[in-house]
Amino acid sequence: MQSSLQQKELFGHPAGLFVCFTTELWERFSFYGMKYLLLLYLTKYHLFSDGAGYDVLGAYAGLVYALPLIGGLIADRYLGMRKSVMFGGILLALGHATMAYEGSAASVYAAGTVLKDSIVSSTGVSYLAGTTLAQDVIVQDRVALNVFFFALALITVGVGFLKPNISSIVGRLYGENDTRRDAGYTIYYMGINIGSFFATLLCGWLGETFGWSYGFGAAGVGMLLGLVSFSWGQKYLYGHAEPSEPEKLKTKVLGLLSVENTIYVAAILSLGFVWILVQHEPIVHLTQNSLLIIAIVCLILYAFSYEHGSMISDKPALVLAVFSIASGLFWAFTDNDIGLGLMLLGLVIFIIYGFKNNKSPEYSRTVVLMILILSSVVFWALFEQSAGSMTLYADRVLDRSFGGGEIRASMFGSLNAGFIMLLAIPLAWLWTWLGKRNLEPSTPVKFSLGILQAGLGFGALVIGAQFPNEAGKVGMIWLVLAYLLHTTGELCISPVGLSAVSKLSISKVMSVSMGTWFLATALSETIATRIGKMASINANADAADPVAMLATYTQLYSFLMWLGIGVAVFMFVISPFLKRGMRGIH
Repeated sequence: MQSSLQQKELFGHPAGLFVCFTTELWERFSFYGMKYLLLLYLTKYHLFSDGAGYDVLGAYAGLVYALPLIGGLIADRYLGMRKSVMFGGILLALGHATMAYEGSAASVYAAGTVLKDSIVSSTGVSYLAGTTLAQDVIVQDRVALNVFFFALALITVGVGFLKPNISSIVGRLYGENDTRRDAGYTIYYMGINIGSFFATLLCGWLGETFGWSYGFGAAGVGMLLGLVSFSWGQKYLYGHAEPSEPEKLKTKVLGLLSVENTIYVAAILSLGFVWILVQHEPIVHLTQNSLLIIAIVCLILYAFSYEHGSMISDKPALVLAVFSIASGLFWAFTDNDIGLGLMLLGLVIFIIYGFKNNKSPEYSRTVVLMILILSSVVFWALFEQSAGSMTLYADRVLDRSFGGGEIRASMFGSLNAGFIMLLAIPLAWLWTWLGKRNLEPSTPVKFSLGILQAGLGFGALVIGAQFPNEAGKVGMIWLVLAYLLHTTGELCISPVGLSAVSKLSISKVMSVSMGTWFLATALSETIATRIGKMASINANADAADPVAMLATYTQLYSFLMWLGIGVAVFMFVISPFLKRGMRGIH
C-alpha cells in the first residue's frame, strides 16, 4: 500500500479523491434523478392514491438510509470498501435500468360503466364482463408494478453497499495528520450536490415532459457512468480500499461457497425480502422505531456503566432501561400512546437517576447526544417533505409558468442542492468568524436554529397561500423561499450533527452512535411520509379544485410551522443545560 506522499495527485489532492468525487456525483445523480419523480410517477401514471404513494416513498427512503449500516459493517468485517462499492454500483445500475420499464398506464372505469371484458381492480377485486360498476374502479398494470418494486429493491440494496463505503474511501486517501483532509471532504461534498442539482433538473424535465421512462432512464445512465468511472479509477486508490483480511474471504462456508461469494449470493437473495418491504411501509416503520429505541436506551445504559465495565453494574439502572425499552416496543407494535408515555417517563427517571449516581463526563455527553439525535428526527421529518408533499404541492397548486413555458414540479427539488453549493462555504466561514470572537452558537443552539428554519420554511408557504392568483394558485417565490430556509436549516444541523457524534460519543461505541444517528434519519423518512398523508388528496388532481387543495396543504403546513417553532423554542430553552452536559466539548 502506498503512502499518501507516493500517490499521484491532481490539483494538490490524491487522484483517488476525484475518482470518488465522480463516482458519488453520478450515484447521487441517479438517486435524486428518480427520487423527485417517484411520487409523481405513482400518483399520475399508476394512479396510486396519495396515501399509497406516500407508503411506497416512505418505505423506500427509510430503507435507503437504514441499509448502509449493514453495508458498512460487511465492508469493515469482510469485503473491504472497493469491492463493496463495485458490487453496490452494479446493483444500482441494474436497478435504474429496470426503472426505465414503465408498462401500461393505469386506467379508470367510471361508475355506471358496463364492462365489455373482465377486469381486476387495483385492490384485487375481480369484475366479470357485463357488470355495471357501482363506483369508479382503477385498473393497474401489475406486471409493471412488480418490476418497479424489484427495481426499488435493487437500488436499495445497492445503496446499502455503495453509500457508506465511497465516503469512507475518501478519508483513507489522506494520512492521519494530513491537513488537506477537510478540504478533500469539501470537494467530495460538492460532487454530491452537483449531481443532485443537475439530476433533479434534467431527469425531472425529461420524465414529466417526454415520459417517465426517459427520466428514470437518464438516472440509470448516470449510475452507469459512475460505475465506469470507479472501475477505471480503482488503480488510484492504491490499496486503501482493500479488505483488511483478504484470506478470510476465501474461506469456505459449509464447504461450498467462499465467504465473498456467500455475501454476494445472500445480498441477491435478500432482494426478495426487500421487494416485500418496499410494499409494506408499516413493517419498515416498526423496525426503525424498535431499533432506535433499543439503541438509544442501550447507549445511555452503556455510558452509565462505562466506568465499571459492565452493562448491569447497577440493578436500578438496568430495571429502568428494560422498562423503557419494553414500553417503547409496546408503543411501536400497538401504536398505543400509553406505551409512549411510559417510555418517556422511564427515560426521564433513568436519566435523572443517572445524573444522581454517575458524575462521569461520558454519561453526561451520551445523554446530550441522544437528545440531539431525537431532535434531529423532527428536523428531517419536516425537511423531507421536499420529495413528498412539497412536490405534490408544486404539481397541484403552484403557478409554475415561466417565460412562456412551465417549470416541472419535480425540478424544484434542485433548489436544495443549488442553495447548498451557494451557502455551505459562506456559512462555514461565518461559524469560524464567530468562533474567533467567542460568539459562535453552541451545538444545541445550532440545532434549535436549524429546526426553527425548517418551521419558518413552512411559514413562507402559509403566508404565500394568502396571495393566490386568479386561478387559485401560489407564486413560485414562496416555495423557493421555503427551500432556502430549509437548506440553511440543514446546514445548521447536518454537518454539525455528524461532528457532534464524533465528539460526544464514547470511542468504544463510536460506530454504534453514528449508526444511531443514521437510523434516526431513516426513521424520519417514514415519519415524513406519514405526516404528508395528512394532506392526502385522492381525487383526480387535474379535476380537483385548486382552492380546496391549497387549503388542505396550508392546513398541513400551518401545523408543521408551529411544530418546528415549538420544538426549536424548547431546544433553545434547554440548550444551556445541554451545553453544560457536553462537559467542555463545543
